[in-house]
Amino acid sequence: MWDFGRADSIMPEAIGEPGDRRFRVRIVAGIDTASLWMEKEQLAALALALSRLLEQTPDTEEAGEFGPGPPPDSFPEAPDVDFRLSRLGIGHDEEATSISLFAYDLDVAEDDDNPTFSCQIGRRQSRDFADRAEEVVNAGRPVCLLCGGPINPDGHQCGRRNGHTDRLVSFQ
Repeated sequence: MWDFGRADSIMPEAIGEPGDRRFRVRIVAGIDTASLWMEKEQLAALALALSRLLEQTPDTEEAGEFGPGPPPDSFPEAPDVDFRLSRLGIGHDEEATSISLFAYDLDVAEDDDNPTFSCQIGRRQSRDFADRAEEVVNAGRPVCLLCGGPINPDGHQCGRRNGHTDRLVSFQ
């Protein structure tokens, strides 16, 4: 297991064009770096879980406790930790005023309850991450108001209309 301790930086990222994007969370702690690859829905769920946790817990973090970290463009092409995750967990430590992230590697047996990766982030980092993750997720293809499916640049055959329409539904 990789335990990064307190992370200096945590940043969500989408790579590629809408409809063909891959998602990851980049984490920097000192000289250690990690890329945790995930599905769009997992990134959205993590952002929502962090936002809810922040709403439900007292804000006791001291100013400057977790700094902004290194600039995003300094992230290496080959990070120390690089895997696709199967599941995530979060926890709150009131004494340390931090939030712990636990990531499980997709290629490790499901019955193994030990996380593959962990780190701690501050409340301000969590808030900034959740806001940025929401922006990254929402920057994709628009969603059809009728069926909830993604709308491609060339239109959309809506399942709620049984695909029977002379025109493609397009929202731009």
